[in-house]
Amino acid sequence: MDMDSKNITRIRLSIEEILLDMREHFGSEVPCTLTMGRKWGRHFLMLEVRGERFDPLEKKEQPEELSGWGGRLLANMGLTPVYLYKNGKNQILLKLPKKQVNPAIKLVGAVVLAVVSGLLGRMLPPETRALLDAGILTPLFDTFLRALSTVAGPMIFLSVAWGIFSIGDTAALGMIGKKMMLRFTGVTFFLTALSAIMSLPFFQVDMSVKNMDGSQLGSIFQMFLDIVPANVVQPFMEGNSMQIILIAAAVGIVILILGEQADTAARLVEQANYIVQYLMEIISAIVPFFIFISLFQMMISDSLDQIAGAWKPIAVYILFILLLLGAVLVYVAAKEKVSLPVLVRKMFPTFLITLTTASSSAAYGTNMNCCEEKLGISSCITNFGLPLGIVLYMPGTAINYLIVGMYMAVCYQVEINLSWLLIAVVITSILAIATPPIPGGGHTCYTVMFLQLGIPEEALALTMTLDLIFDFISTAASQTFLQAELILQADKLGFIKKEVLRTNEGA
Repeated sequence: MDMDSKNITRIRLSIEEILLDMREHFGSEVPCTLTMGRKWGRHFLMLEVRGERFDPLEKKEQPEELSGWGGRLLANMGLTPVYLYKNGKNQILLKLPKKQVNPAIKLVGAVVLAVVSGLLGRMLPPETRALLDAGILTPLFDTFLRALSTVAGPMIFLSVAWGIFSIGDTAALGMIGKKMMLRFTGVTFFLTALSAIMSLPFFQVDMSVKNMDGSQLGSIFQMFLDIVPANVVQPFMEGNSMQIILIAAAVGIVILILGEQADTAARLVEQANYIVQYLMEIISAIVPFFIFISLFQMMISDSLDQIAGAWKPIAVYILFILLLLGAVLVYVAAKEKVSLPVLVRKMFPTFLITLTTASSSAAYGTNMNCCEEKLGISSCITNFGLPLGIVLYMPGTAINYLIVGMYMAVCYQVEINLSWLLIAVVITSILAIATPPIPGGGHTCYTVMFLQLGIPEEALALTMTLDLIFDFISTAASQTFLQAELILQADKLGFIKKEVLRTNEGA
């Protein structure tokens, strides 16, 4: 099998450690069988020892191994050994990685191919382009999104539930979970409010103080109440991310509190998490193809022509995102003493995927790999913080809603005063949290936002067109903000490997 010597050494050392643990438990006289083979185009190793149930992969008590085997050598390769107990045999299954082209090369290649094909496609007759769009591109695009939507809900639920349980104890949950949730929510409000202040020179704002409408405040309160689902099934059917995350957090906390009494439930969640993560790997493998389809579709359609006249909110939004994102990355680089170019290069693959797909779910695997292997963040943080942050921490989306709301208010002559602006900051921040992390997830949120801000429904037509661009930029910005925030929180909690973060390797 074609694999570099460094990874071969990591696998050998990890297998040796497993064998030592088994010999210590069963004794040196018990035979161990090693099987090597290939299944579904992927090489694997299988260790088998007959005897009572013994899992050498269970978390040790050492502080540096809070995340279990995720913090060991195999995790640096993106591999996870799986323990099974069948027919009186303890089995350790390790699926080895395939030789892959650099993901960045595949992504850039998809972008270049889409642009070239799109330019050539523009030469086709309008009828042919419309037929190609409606008959082939749109069905492929929608099919991929349905696959993402199918896996996204269970993925977030299982990742959060298992991530909370794998923290280890309720004290750690209180320390990590409370700080993380408060930081996500607080920073989103702060960045949105800062954007509102920055937008004053670009929009007509009356700074006089007027009384806030009680119905508006009541609607905001109702948004918080609606986080509690009516039943367990409905959130998954509707794709309500906030309700899913609430159920997942409750399940994870209960499993954590019950401990050994809920051992069967914990293993069920763990195994289901492996299944969903594997499905996500399959979907992620065709992300470059999806990038090609989405960009090619935009190139040959009239969408770009329709939004050409609405350049102002796009320009303002891009300016704000560049300034705020640049300031955050400079702050992280200075605080963590890491080179800014190195930090940007490590984050770029995730940024590129989200920029071209408008889906944080499509970039989930790449994002997880970047956080743990390139940025040095412990899986104790990423297993819980990444899926939670995808839902709770979307400052790029909140700023997007704010800019679009202010622009549409100006277009339809809705007075923007201090009271209106304060309500807008609150509503857009909350709606950003409630937005499903999939392409087009903000469409329903615009309807709610316009109703609360007094913007006519006629504005939805242009807004939906503008959202074709905003959705891509806001998702990419939010995921980069999230990576930066996870670095800061992991550092504060002591769950980061700074030597990994600062090295040029993997950048």
